[in-house]
Amino acid sequence: MSKVLVTGASGFIGSHVVEMLAGQGFSVRALVRKSSSLAFLGQVGTELAFGDVADPASLPPALAGVQGVVHCAGLTKALSLDQYRQINRDGTENVLRACCSMQPRPSRIVVLSSLAAFGPSRDGRPVHEGDEPHPISDYGRSKLEGHRVAESFMKELSVSLLIPPAVYGPRDRDIYTYFKFAKIGIVPFLGCRERYLSLVYVKDLARAAVVCLLEEEAVGRSYFVEDGEVHTWKSFAGAITCAMARKPASVVVPRFVARAAAVLVDVFSQITRRPPLLGTQKMCELLQPSWTCSGEHIRKELGFQIQYPLWKGVEETYRWYVEHRWL
Repeated sequence: MSKVLVTGASGFIGSHVVEMLAGQGFSVRALVRKSSSLAFLGQVGTELAFGDVADPASLPPALAGVQGVVHCAGLTKALSLDQYRQINRDGTENVLRACCSMQPRPSRIVVLSSLAAFGPSRDGRPVHEGDEPHPISDYGRSKLEGHRVAESFMKELSVSLLIPPAVYGPRDRDIYTYFKFAKIGIVPFLGCRERYLSLVYVKDLARAAVVCLLEEEAVGRSYFVEDGEVHTWKSFAGAITCAMARKPASVVVPRFVARAAAVLVDVFSQITRRPPLLGTQKMCELLQPSWTCSGEHIRKELGFQIQYPLWKGVEETYRWYVEHRWL
C-alpha cells in the first residue's frame, strides 16, 4: 500500500492521521473542501484533492490510484438531525459506494465511528464492541447510522471500524475550552456527582488507524480504542492544572443551572442559525454518569499499545496551545 486518501483531512483528527501516515512513509492525498482552512496541513507535503463527502461526483477523482482510505470526515455540531445525517451517514455511504466503483478498489478502508454511537455506559460497565447501541443525541444517532452503513459494505470492501471515546490533543477546540477556564483560574464541574470517562490522545488514535490499514486481521472488524484507564473529570482537570502548574479554584455548577443555560444556548442558536457548542443534547451527554469503553480487543487482536498516558498527552497538548498562542 503506497497511497492513502484521508477524508476530513483538514480537521482535528484528520490532520493528525495525515501526519502519522506521512511520517510512516505513505503517500497521502487529502480530501478537503475548497472553503476548508489548510492551516493544519501546512507542515506536511500532501497532495490535495478538492471535494466533499456530501458530493458523490467529487469522490471518484479523489480515489483514483489510492490503495487505502481513512474516512475521518464527520460533523460534530449541527442544527438538526438531518444536517448530521448528511455528513455522518450519507457522507459515509457516498465514500464507500465510490470505493466500490473504482477499478481497482482500495484494498483497505478504515472508518472512524464514535462512542456516542453506542451511548453512555450502563451500570458502570465499559462499553464493548458487541453491546447494543443506545445513542442519546442526534450526533450519536447519526454516527450509529454511519457505523451501520460501514458494516453493510464489509462484504464488498475490506472495511475496519475504529470507535474512539472523547479525543483530545493539539488542534482540538472542544476540550480546549477546559484549558481556557484553567488559565483564568477556575475549573468548572457539572454537579457534585463524579463522572467517569474514557479518553484517547489523538496521536494514538491516528496510529491505530494506520495499524488497521496494515493488519489483515482488522478487516471486517470494529475496535474501540482508548488509553487503558478509566478517568474522572476531576482527574482530567488535575492533569490539565498539573501541566499548567496552576491551582485554579473548583466551581460546581448545579445541574439545573447547567440545563437552563443549555436551553438558552439552543434558543440563541436557532436565532443565529449557528450550531450550539453546549446545547441541551450536548449537556445531556455531559451529565451522564459514565462514558467508558474497552479497548481490550484491539490490544489483544492487533497488538496495539497506547504511547500516550493521560499526563503525557495533556502536557504535549498544553505545550502546543502555548506555542501556537491559543493560550
